[in-house]
Amino acid sequence: MLLHSIALPDVLRAAALDMVASTCGSIFGLALLASMMLLLWRAWRFTINPLLHPDEPKELPYWIPFLVGRIHFGNTKEPFALTLAGSTTYVITNAQDVTEAYKNNSTLSWTEFLLEMMRTLGNNEICVEAVARPLPRDKDGFPNPHGKPLVTLARDMHIRQLHPGDQLDDLERRFLRWFERCLEPETMAKTYGSNVAQKDQDTTVTVSLVQWCSEFFTLASQEAYFGPELAHIDPHLHETFIVFDELSYQILYQYPRLLTGKMRAAKTQLQHAMKNYLQLPPSKRTDTAWFTDAFETECKALGIDETQVAIMFFTVYWGANTNTRRAAYWLLAHLLDTPDLLAALRAETAAAFDQAGNLDPARLHDADHNRCFEAVWNETIRMSAYASSVRYITRDTIIGGKLLRRGHRLMIPYRQLHFDEDVFGPGVNEFRAARFGFDIAATDRKNYKENGAYQKLTRGDSWRPFGGGVTMCPGRFIARRSVHIFVALLLHRYDVESVGPSLCSEA
Repeated sequence: MLLHSIALPDVLRAAALDMVASTCGSIFGLALLASMMLLLWRAWRFTINPLLHPDEPKELPYWIPFLVGRIHFGNTKEPFALTLAGSTTYVITNAQDVTEAYKNNSTLSWTEFLLEMMRTLGNNEICVEAVARPLPRDKDGFPNPHGKPLVTLARDMHIRQLHPGDQLDDLERRFLRWFERCLEPETMAKTYGSNVAQKDQDTTVTVSLVQWCSEFFTLASQEAYFGPELAHIDPHLHETFIVFDELSYQILYQYPRLLTGKMRAAKTQLQHAMKNYLQLPPSKRTDTAWFTDAFETECKALGIDETQVAIMFFTVYWGANTNTRRAAYWLLAHLLDTPDLLAALRAETAAAFDQAGNLDPARLHDADHNRCFEAVWNETIRMSAYASSVRYITRDTIIGGKLLRRGHRLMIPYRQLHFDEDVFGPGVNEFRAARFGFDIAATDRKNYKENGAYQKLTRGDSWRPFGGGVTMCPGRFIARRSVHIFVALLLHRYDVESVGPSLCSEA
C-alpha cells in the first residue's frame, strides 16, 4: 500500500507530461495547418486568381484577410483593387482613366454614393427615400426644371451659392468681414493673450500655424454660413469639428465601429449642435447665407424632421471646412519657407488696399494683378490636395482595359495625378511657384524650360485639385478667394516669420 501511494505521484507526473506533449503537438500542428492555409489562400488570391482573370484589376496584396494591405505593384498606372474590412474598392491613377470615369454617368453613380454616405452619417431610410425621390418640375421654392430629386438638386443650390455671381459675392463679403475683425491687433492680442510678448518696440503673437489656420477658417466659414448663433450654442464647436475632420477618413474607408469611438463622439456632438440651431426660432437665426435658408426650406417641404436635417447640415459644415483650412496653412507655410516669395506677394497685394487700409476684393482678384498669388495658389493645391472622388459602380464597367465589377466602389485619388513628373516636370516633391509661371526674378509670366508651358498644367487631365465631372467642387471659387483675402490682410497688417524648424519639412 505504501509502495502504491509513493508510485502514484510518478504516474500522475508522467500522465501530465504526456498531456503537455500532446497539447504542444496539437498546437504546433494547428499553427502549421493555419500557416499552410494562409499561404494557400494568399497564393490563390493574389497569384493564381489574377492569372485566371487578367481582365480584372490586380488586388493590392495583404496577409490578413479582410484588412488593408500595404504592398504596391509598382507605378504601372493600371487600375487596381484594395480590400478594406471585406469591402472592395477599385483605384485609378491614370489621367486618361480618370477623365473616362468622370464622363461616365450611366454606370458610375455619384448619387448612390451620396445616399450610402447619408446612411453612414445617420440619416434614416425615410429621409434617404425622400431626398432620392424625383420632385415635380413646377414645385415651389428653388427652380427644378429637370425634375431632379433633392439629393442632386442640392448641388444646383450649392452652385447658385458658390459660383461667380451675387451669392458668391455676398459670401465673400462675410468672410472679409470676419477676417477684418479677427485680424485686428487688439483682437489677436485678446484671443492669444498667453502668447503675446514684447520684442523691441513691437508686440508679437506666437501661434501654432496649423492650429491657427484650422480654427480661423472653421470659425469664419461657420459664421459665413450660419451666422453667429452656432458659436453661442457651442463655443467649442470648431474644435470638435477639427477632431472629427482629422479622423473622418475612418468614415470614407469604412473602419470597424470598434475603432471609431473618438470620431463618432465628435460627429454626434456636431450633429447635436446643428439640431439645437434648427430648433431656434427663425428670428434668432439671422445673418445666414442664402443656401442655409434655401436648403432648410426644401427639406421642410418634404416633411423631413429636424434631426435628419441636422445631419445633412452637418455634412454641409464638413464640406465647407475640410480643405480650405489646410490650403491656407500650406500656402503660408511655403511662403514662410521662401521669404523672397513672401515679399513678392506682399508687394503684389499691397495694390489692392487704399490709403485708409481698406481692401478692395475686386482689385485683389484681378487677373492682371495677382500673378504671384495665382502661381503660389496653384502650386500649393497641387501639393496639398489629398481628397478623392468616389463613385458607386451600378453595372460592370471597363476602364483602363480592366473590368470593374458592379456593387463595388471606384476611388480617384488626386494626389497621385499631381505628382506625375511626366506632366509637372522634375522635382514634383518640391514647392516651385515657377512651375505655374511666376519667377521671383521676373516681372512677367513666361514659360519655363523645366516643365514646358505652365498654362497647359491647369487645363490638362492630370489637374484635379477640385475633382472633375458632375462632382467638381463648387466651393473652389470661395476657397481661392477667402485664402487670397486672408493672406493679403495678414501680410498688410503684420510682419510674419516662422519660429523653429521648417514648417513644410515638419508637416
